[in-house]
Amino acid sequence: VDPPYNTGRRDFVYNDRYFDASNRFRHSTWLEFMYQRLILARDLLADDGVIFISIDDNELFNLGLLMNQVFGEGSFVANCIWQKRYSRENREAIGDAHEYLLVYSPNPDKFKARRGRIPLTEEQAKVYKNPHNPNEIDPTKRWQSISMTAQGYRPNQMYQIVAPNGTVHVPPEGRCWSLIESEYLKLRDAGRIVFGKDGKGVPRIVRYLTEVEGLVPWTWWTHQEVGHTDEARKEVQALFGTQTAFDTPKPLRLMRRVLDIGAPEKDALVLDFFAGSGTLGHAVLEMNKADGGNRRFVLVSSRESTEETPDKNLCRDICAGRVRRAIEGYTAKDEGIVAPLGGAFAYARAIRIPPHRLEHQLKDDVVWTHALLMAGHPLTPFTGSVAISTRNEQLLAYCANTKPVTLRKLREALREHRGPAAVFTWAPAVVSALAEELGRPLTV
Repeated sequence: VDPPYNTGRRDFVYNDRYFDASNRFRHSTWLEFMYQRLILARDLLADDGVIFISIDDNELFNLGLLMNQVFGEGSFVANCIWQKRYSRENREAIGDAHEYLLVYSPNPDKFKARRGRIPLTEEQAKVYKNPHNPNEIDPTKRWQSISMTAQGYRPNQMYQIVAPNGTVHVPPEGRCWSLIESEYLKLRDAGRIVFGKDGKGVPRIVRYLTEVEGLVPWTWWTHQEVGHTDEARKEVQALFGTQTAFDTPKPLRLMRRVLDIGAPEKDALVLDFFAGSGTLGHAVLEMNKADGGNRRFVLVSSRESTEETPDKNLCRDICAGRVRRAIEGYTAKDEGIVAPLGGAFAYARAIRIPPHRLEHQLKDDVVWTHALLMAGHPLTPFTGSVAISTRNEQLLAYCANTKPVTLRKLREALREHRGPAAVFTWAPAVVSALAEELGRPLTV
């Protein structure tokens, strides 16, 4: 997620108005605003899932403490630094050149087990060569040698190795060999151990380019690898014909890095509840196109309209507009025709209901859908005055009213069903009395 940074420069819209730098409650209001959303995000995350939050210096320390409160200190994974500029910033005492991505997981060990690696760039792959053919492009014949030592002391990895020239090698002080002797002998017999160009060097393992799964990610993300703010603005201009369509976009390559690490599975499900210009959805579509995946995304955005700009609709015009263009293809001024990425999405709007009119504004089909989602039942339409669903021996019902015909249908369903049952109703006392009459436990 990429929440408002609360810089005081009209970037934080709350209750239809901006919070500026002079507001004494700016930080506490922002923290409560974030807290309510992070609690929901925590409950939605899979046990081995992960959340990345973009932020800058304005709220970094406050957000870190809030994340520790919501997820727990043990859920911290990393604080990644994104180099957002490629040119110097000379306006401040010390130029601002980076932002952060705070990374938390409900279970960091489980997340580590499924965490994706970073694909090698062409520049990084250049170190893998065929010594007999420097122009070799076949990855099965390109290799480099890697160290055969590891930190620490393990008795079964402290043996002697005799080089072809007769030199005897032992691990250096404080280290051991990275393989037990039997594994070393297998690699040696397969020609996978080298002793330098002249045969006098320490033993090293031959690693072919095809065996490299990628690089373990680290916390320093340079603009050469993941893009910068100028690149992000040019991407917005290519999509909408102007850089002013969205003020603070993130580059696609930055979102691809997040997905490479957090959503390597081809069926991953990604949620962005501060979707902004829709960059994450665009990146998911790109990733699916590249590897044939079927990753799904949920993007959530508000209109961000205010009293000054009542007709503004960021979600419809920018976020959904970008995703639509990415799917169908578009024409950019400088690039020309950009090929479609394919895919599909549904654009849905939340129903705004004033709290003091909640009972009158909530429609029966909305309540029934909510009940089904809460209980994990398949979605079915609401018909009549009572709706009933059964799944895994659990009965779920919604009574829209307490008319005799409604209660009669509910009574019949409860008599026939012997497993656990739950009923949504506007009149809990009436339904509870019905349960007592039937002499059976019931969640109302």
